[in-house]
Amino acid sequence: MTRTFAPLPRPARSAPGALRLAALALVAAVGIAGCSTTPAREDRPTIVPAQPALAPEPATAPAGTVLPAAAGEGLAFDPVGRRLAAIEGNEVVLYTVDGGLKEVTRISTDGRANQVVPKGRRGAGFLVATTNAVVQIDGDKAGFTQRLSGDVLSVAAYDEANDDAVWAVAGTASGDVVALRTAKEPTSIPGPVEASRILVHGRDVAVVDRLQASLTEVDVAGRTMGKGLRVGRGITNASITPDGRVFAVDTGKNQVIGYTVQPLMEKFLYPEKSAPWAVDYDETDKLMWLTRTATNEVVGYALNTGIPEQRKLFPTVRQPNAIAVDAKTGTLYVQSASGAGIQAIPTR
Repeated sequence: MTRTFAPLPRPARSAPGALRLAALALVAAVGIAGCSTTPAREDRPTIVPAQPALAPEPATAPAGTVLPAAAGEGLAFDPVGRRLAAIEGNEVVLYTVDGGLKEVTRISTDGRANQVVPKGRRGAGFLVATTNAVVQIDGDKAGFTQRLSGDVLSVAAYDEANDDAVWAVAGTASGDVVALRTAKEPTSIPGPVEASRILVHGRDVAVVDRLQASLTEVDVAGRTMGKGLRVGRGITNASITPDGRVFAVDTGKNQVIGYTVQPLMEKFLYPEKSAPWAVDYDETDKLMWLTRTATNEVVGYALNTGIPEQRKLFPTVRQPNAIAVDAKTGTLYVQSASGAGIQAIPTR
């Protein structure tokens, strides 16, 4: 029998910057629809999701170069096709990156575009989570569109070969985690209150719920939810590395928390001032990048000791709500949510 989340007591706070080596002592399983003791989603306790700070005018000129662009809050880099994708309302704008940012094309979506991610091992292009659909971008053109029920907030490519022919996993505003399958109907897995972000590493899948401040395992093959952990006071964004580490931004408590995804276990908790928001990882330089929305900065942390150690810091465009990194060149891209453009920072 599964249990819904109960409030989890926090352990005593470590000294600033100290590593919490142990996992959370208490773990709760996410309730699965159909269990008699699991309340409906609307009856589960929720929080008001944390928000980025309202950034002031920058005190320092942004590092690198800035390309004029409309306000947006979605950025992704495709290392296969070497394209940068930026969300602007109901459009995804594609840029070439070698030799400087240059706009290639604009692809309109049916409704608001909520998230864009690279297709991964499935080739050049992107996946876009939109109102009621997941759209594939193949190269520089719109491709297959999978219609879904409900507002699709998140999506991630599913690269592993599998009997169900799953090629992507999406998350909806109503909390469903949906496995998208080639030549088959999508499979919906009742999940948390809101499937805000989907994280995939091989066959390991986890879902972020901003409304419950949680991170939960998903068994795609078994079509069930696994164990879950509370994440501070307000997880907002998360990134997963090629070796299966998760970096979760707890904007509500000004901290970043590191996890392993298999097993789902907390590895460190580190204070991060100034309303952290966007996060990405440079697998070549082994740096975790975070934006600070209260101060218009992006900071790079090394993790080779297990504890985040600051290595780099750059001033950004105003309201840096999205980032993406090109691990080949080390170029960091920052998108302004206030219309201050897209910034390219050479970090090496």
